[in-house]
Amino acid sequence: MPTRKELVEQAIFFKNPTRVPLWVDGANIGLSDVLKYNLLLPDLNDPTLTEWGFRRMKRSNGSWVVPEEPVLATWQQVDAYHAPPLDVKRRFEFVEKAARVVGDRYRLASFGLSGYSIYRAMRGAKLSADDFLIETTRFLEFMELIFVFEANMFDHLARLGFHGIEFVDDWGPRGSSRMTLSLWQRILKDFYADQFKIAHNVGLHVWFTTTEESHDFFDDLRAIGANVIHVAHPEEVNVSQLGRLHRGRSCMSVDLDKLYSPEDLENSADQIRIVRECLGTLTGGFIGRLGANIAPEHIRVVYNILSGFKNL
Repeated sequence: MPTRKELVEQAIFFKNPTRVPLWVDGANIGLSDVLKYNLLLPDLNDPTLTEWGFRRMKRSNGSWVVPEEPVLATWQQVDAYHAPPLDVKRRFEFVEKAARVVGDRYRLASFGLSGYSIYRAMRGAKLSADDFLIETTRFLEFMELIFVFEANMFDHLARLGFHGIEFVDDWGPRGSSRMTLSLWQRILKDFYADQFKIAHNVGLHVWFTTTEESHDFFDDLRAIGANVIHVAHPEEVNVSQLGRLHRGRSCMSVDLDKLYSPEDLENSADQIRIVRECLGTLTGGFIGRLGANIAPEHIRVVYNILSGFKNL
């Protein structure tokens, strides 16, 4: 019988897991095959203020959004800025406590935001879009500061027993962002490739979450070493088309709670099965993900759906 960690790794590498692994956030983590550890250090007196100096505002649905206005509005401010201290003691102070409950789960460390999302939060939506087009050298210098800060954690994570690192990034709304795939390939792809390589070299798997649907980037993310790619809104995308492009090539973690309604179990089961069939294979490549607000009895139902049971 595989451990929960082994089950997740079997799904990641298409090695015939005995069932689809499930990642459950929030209070129901006892039912999760994945245990996430958040690397973000908020201000002790103000949880909306990040260590980078920008604020995150909480929406009514519980999600976080970064304001559009810049923290570093001038290049003089950028030049004077220093990355946050690594602060190993405080950043990892709850690892020992988490280890007592993690058991045989897969251990995943996660950045609250990473990479270009940090840049965008610091320089604001408009300035950041101008920077990579007009001030490319300065843009890359500040991006390197962000990447080095993140990469400096990888050795610590490996020594503390983590198995994967989740990057949470965003290149802006797909319909309006000037960070096109071709620009990303020319300006940023090598940065991400180097960062992923550093993570792999210390034994960490790379999980990648985009906060907007960025399916046109999936091939490149996989090519440079992303082991798991997150599909946040399966209810809004053509999963059949997505499957034709990526099924069997990338392991997908998919937000199944977006498809689940306890008031309509039959339709929920159909939708979840369709997504699994389109994005996963018989040999793996699929990890179900459930948000913090789903009740334990509904998690059991999703388990049964993923296992192919008919009796709901």
